[in-house]
Amino acid sequence: MTKRTLFKIRPAPVLISALLLTLSSITTLVSAQSSWPSHPLRLLIPYAAGGSTDILGRRLALKLGEELKQPVVVENKGGANGGIGVNSFVKSPFDDHYFMVVSYTQLAINPFIYKDKLGYDPDSDLTPIGMIAQTPNVVVVSNTIPINSLKDLVEYGKSRPGKLAYSSAGIGSTGHLLNELFKSQTGVDMVHIPYRGNGPAMQALLSGEVQFNTDNLPQLIPQIKAGKIKPLAVTSNKRWFQLPDVPTAEEAGFAGLTTVVWFGLVGQAKLPKEITLKMNTALNRLLKSNEFNASLKEVSLETVPGSPEDMVSATKIERERWKRVIEISGATAE
Repeated sequence: MTKRTLFKIRPAPVLISALLLTLSSITTLVSAQSSWPSHPLRLLIPYAAGGSTDILGRRLALKLGEELKQPVVVENKGGANGGIGVNSFVKSPFDDHYFMVVSYTQLAINPFIYKDKLGYDPDSDLTPIGMIAQTPNVVVVSNTIPINSLKDLVEYGKSRPGKLAYSSAGIGSTGHLLNELFKSQTGVDMVHIPYRGNGPAMQALLSGEVQFNTDNLPQLIPQIKAGKIKPLAVTSNKRWFQLPDVPTAEEAGFAGLTTVVWFGLVGQAKLPKEITLKMNTALNRLLKSNEFNASLKEVSLETVPGSPEDMVSATKIERERWKRVIEISGATAE
């Protein structure tokens, strides 16, 4: 009987080492994600302090820190309609504890305004976490001019061609685009003066540098309540709860100005799905809490809970809308 020789296959030491290293890396990654967040988080606001995004971001940071049991440190970096902050965010070394509050301006408007000068891809360079809140814009005027309605503003501007000036949070901001649309619809020769964020734009109105402004309501509501500026119309499709006596743009005869501004939370590209879902879950718990809802209503914001996919869908809708507005108004960053 012929004896068979049995050969034992011995794994090569190099292969064993590679396999152990891979398993170790996977274990470390899973462990890191399951213990996330393991240290303080950072939250970038791509606008100057004092504007709507900053007001929302700071309230969010405080409560999100409590929800995640880690401090959330706020950073401001304004300019270029949020573009400077976004470019800084996407070009920073990857950090799964680093997030940013954006308005849909950075996702749906800037790509059409800045085009090849944008510097970032809103789809591939950012990871959507979820929408946070929304608010209308409001058209406000200085108390130094005798204006009480949008129609008054049109008549005032037509009687002073080239002398009616408005401030905005920057080129391509919703205030800029809505006023350019307003200009194209009415034929009023008005001057646009952009600033580095909502806060400075509001100060320009208060100081008399400009005669009117169309901007997000949160940073304007204190001055409206104090009687320092006059609201002419809100851009929501119904009267806003904090300004029940102020007509909507549609009621005032300018339905084309109807819009609300929403804000969302994003992470850097390639943020692991597990962390994205953890952050979205924490965010939605916060947005559905009575305490946080009340906190945002104080500054004229309504919460918008949802999924990352909801944010992507909302962005697509805004891109279609603002692409048309930009084409009609002829607005440009040049």
